[in-house]
Amino acid sequence: MIFRIVYLKLQQKKAKIITEEAKLKIIERKVRTRRLIELGGLIAKANLDDLPTNSLFGVLIALKNELTKSTHIKDQWTKIGRDIFDQELKDKHFLS
Repeated sequence: MIFRIVYLKLQQKKAKIITEEAKLKIIERKVRTRRLIELGGLIAKANLDDLPTNSLFGVLIALKNELTKSTHIKDQWTKIGRDIFDQELKDKHFLS
């Protein structure tokens, strides 16, 4: 009888863990989807969304290769992106 109670409690805990894992997978999927949408938005913002898929993929691979060749290039790209975003923010505040 005691073993049956312990067994049932373990089954409940197992079910709860499975439910929590399922919730975490849903959250992970939503986070990944959001990130992919953000990346697509950046591609559109850079006016690269009209490139054929193969060309766009080639560009991204070339960028990755540049990152491995040059350690300081990421800092340069970060500054360029930050400056553009900052300017857009200033322009937005100026217009409102």
